[in-house]
Amino acid sequence: MRNNFLINGSFTKSISPFDRGLSFGDGVFRTFLVKNGHPLNWELHYKKLKNDGKIFQIKIPTQKKLLIDIKKLFNTNKIYIGKIIITRGISEQGYQFKKNLKSTCILLKITYKKINHKFYSNGVKLKVCKTIVSDNKLFKGAKHLNRIDNVLAKAELSKSEFDGLMLDKNSYINECISSNIFARYGKIIISPKQLNAGVSGVCKQIINNNSNMLGFKFKEQNIKLLKLKNADEVFITNSIFGALYVNQIEEKRWKKSFCTPLIKNLILGIKF
Repeated sequence: MRNNFLINGSFTKSISPFDRGLSFGDGVFRTFLVKNGHPLNWELHYKKLKNDGKIFQIKIPTQKKLLIDIKKLFNTNKIYIGKIIITRGISEQGYQFKKNLKSTCILLKITYKKINHKFYSNGVKLKVCKTIVSDNKLFKGAKHLNRIDNVLAKAELSKSEFDGLMLDKNSYINECISSNIFARYGKIIISPKQLNAGVSGVCKQIINNNSNMLGFKFKEQNIKLLKLKNADEVFITNSIFGALYVNQIEEKRWKKSFCTPLIKNLILGIKF
């Protein structure tokens, strides 16, 4: 396992128990695919990482430094999952932090397991979770280390449920546990507007940037469960599986997908 991670650029065996990432979840992260040592959609991931660091006043290493670390760890032509965790750094006690703290950079190399092909061809089932997203407008869109909402929501899933819908306190759809969700109505693709919570994923940015090229119009707006169920097509996205169409939410079923394969190819840019 030693060669599966770097801490501050080194194959070290440990991290300080006083690291604020452990004590307070005081940090940010990004997850992405790595092929032939190259992180997919890297520019967008780094831009998001920098923005999240700015929100939380955490120093993010330069893009050059992170790419050197990625090349060092992923020196293979296989496909892996990469995860970058940046914590504020080490301090011994209390919530208060010094402005000059040196951030801790953890880079993980995680074995990639192919998504079962039946999920691409047959779609996936979603659960409507009882656990709601925490409400904090200052953090909306950011991928911080405080993921207890997602952990508890994941525990609600049965074996037949691939992911779960998470609502906000006003019963608007926010996101899924491990993905962003989209609904297609004719030629319009809608993604929930994340007013006070949720992660604005790289995949959402890719769809926004390229929807016109695919012949669709992209919009963000408030959406509740009833409206979602009236969609012509529903799909979820993340940087690992690309896009999967949803075949069932509660009693509502969808039997086919139209734009999901196009979105998957757009996000991944590779064939599996």
